[in-house]
Amino acid sequence: MVSAIVKKILWSIPLLLLVSMIMFGVIHMLPGNAALVMLGDAGGSAEQVQKLEESMGLTDPLYVQYFHWISNFVKGDMGTSYLTSQPVAKRIVERLPVTLELIVCSVVLAVIIGIPIGILCAVKRNKLVDYIMSTIAMIGVAMPQFWLGILFVLLFSVDLGWLPASGYVTFATNPMRHIQSMIMPSVTLALSLAAPIIRQTRSAMLDTLSQDYIMTAKAKGQNSVGIFVKHALRNALVPVITAITSQINGMIGGVFVIETLFLMPGMGKSMIDAIFQRDYPIIMGIAMVVVSCIVLINLITDIIYIFIDPRISLDSK
Repeated sequence: MVSAIVKKILWSIPLLLLVSMIMFGVIHMLPGNAALVMLGDAGGSAEQVQKLEESMGLTDPLYVQYFHWISNFVKGDMGTSYLTSQPVAKRIVERLPVTLELIVCSVVLAVIIGIPIGILCAVKRNKLVDYIMSTIAMIGVAMPQFWLGILFVLLFSVDLGWLPASGYVTFATNPMRHIQSMIMPSVTLALSLAAPIIRQTRSAMLDTLSQDYIMTAKAKGQNSVGIFVKHALRNALVPVITAITSQINGMIGGVFVIETLFLMPGMGKSMIDAIFQRDYPIIMGIAMVVVSCIVLINLITDIIYIFIDPRISLDSK
């Protein structure tokens, strides 16, 4: 198992390298000019723009720029923001906790909501509760996250005045305000994530409950709760975890949108701002952190598979 984990880590290195090359090329094809953005609204003469581009290395061939960037990156130097002159690593360290907190809260809420409701739908198959919850899940899958967030703002902030419409307060500054500022962003992401979890859990449970070994256990008179927890639920969790992992990997774009919508100072909002400002070092730094997190999540998921179902081998994945 250890050798398989090491092998997966080694395979992730060329993957990260390939992604960095693609990202670097795509970012530098974006319309706009970083030098003009740095000069501000006043702009500058063509000569000033040319000198600034040369000092930033933007006039070098793209492969030369990439070589300089990747050489510094492997040494732990992600570069410096064009606009603020702040080290990219420092910016990420400041913003990453906000994004991680949002993701963790959303995933925990989604699992708490999604798995029990999915199990309930499977147990009450073709009953009224199954139809209602399955319909709600389908609506949740189809509804855009930003639209759901806007509805929450209109209801809980504008109409009822229960929660702040936007902004972020640290826990150290004001614990209660911090919790209030996290509720709507977390619930918005959680509901979007819970919908596919409900559908996958229901499907996996129905498939598992129809297996021969479940029928045999029932015929032997084993306790229904024991059969459900020990056999059905445990075996159904493997595809559910796969669904959760894929949703976490796919929710990155949603995190960016939600952070921008609720004005949260996380990596998503920093990424969006950097794209509009053509701040290439910030964009590349955040992109590499995101890709690294996705690789790490997939590795952790593979390990969790082993503990849930020992028949699964990392070498075969």
